[in-house]
Amino acid sequence: MREAAVAAQPLAQPLFRPRLWLTRHLPVMAATAAVLAALGPYGTFQDLTLPGRLAYWGGMMLFGFLAYQGVMALGILAAGRIGAHRGRAVPWPAVVVPVTLVVNALITAAVAVVETRLGRGGFGAVGGLATLYVYCLIVTAVVTVLPLRAELLSRGTLTPPAPVPSPEPAVPTGEPRFLDRIPPRLGRRLLALEMEDHYLRIHTAAGSDLILMRLRDAVAELDGFPGQRVHRSFWVARDAVTGVERRADGKLTLVLSNGMKVPVSRTHAPAVRAAGWV
Repeated sequence: MREAAVAAQPLAQPLFRPRLWLTRHLPVMAATAAVLAALGPYGTFQDLTLPGRLAYWGGMMLFGFLAYQGVMALGILAAGRIGAHRGRAVPWPAVVVPVTLVVNALITAAVAVVETRLGRGGFGAVGGLATLYVYCLIVTAVVTVLPLRAELLSRGTLTPPAPVPSPEPAVPTGEPRFLDRIPPRLGRRLLALEMEDHYLRIHTAAGSDLILMRLRDAVAELDGFPGQRVHRSFWVARDAVTGVERRADGKLTLVLSNGMKVPVSRTHAPAVRAAGWV
């Protein structure tokens, strides 16, 4: 898979993360609302008092944020279902564009209602609403497209598009078939495999990338390669392990040569000990 894509099933991380909202989003919104209230753009400075401007811009930003979070969650879930049904990933613009348009429609409706109540404009006509929609779309696109793309990146479901690499000579007979699937830019020093929904993240000494494959199928293709599954979501190469940490609850964590830490589940711990990794 060499295109920016959204995973073809619901994400492992929660769609709503209140702690992130309180620590990052809400402080930024509060600061932005304060600046807009002080500047009073779009005639709000003349028509509203300072408390009124704070309420106006703060309310608009809070409504837009909640609308964005709700529509974003529906968009990601819908993309996951569609991708699972089609058997291949949905390109990320297919999520970002509809989410932006729907969020903008909700914000346009909210602005029209508030402005009409304040007696600051008539948006009853279709033409007036269309004009307002375009004005709002400019702002909505700026504050929605990049954050949504960053949201997808933070969840590990978005991988930047890359040029199609030139063909590389086939792996010599006797090496596992899976090595053919590693993108050439990552080299051949395989460290670990990590399951991310329908995708598989390949970790090598040169970096990591996603391919569309199940972990169990990859492990089957690595038959004979020195390594083993240590968790339902991880496979680790034997030579990649440089240390072992034991948590307070007794569970093990493998430290790899690239600094990555991989948890060992209780189910796979006996096999890891038997292999002499601990």
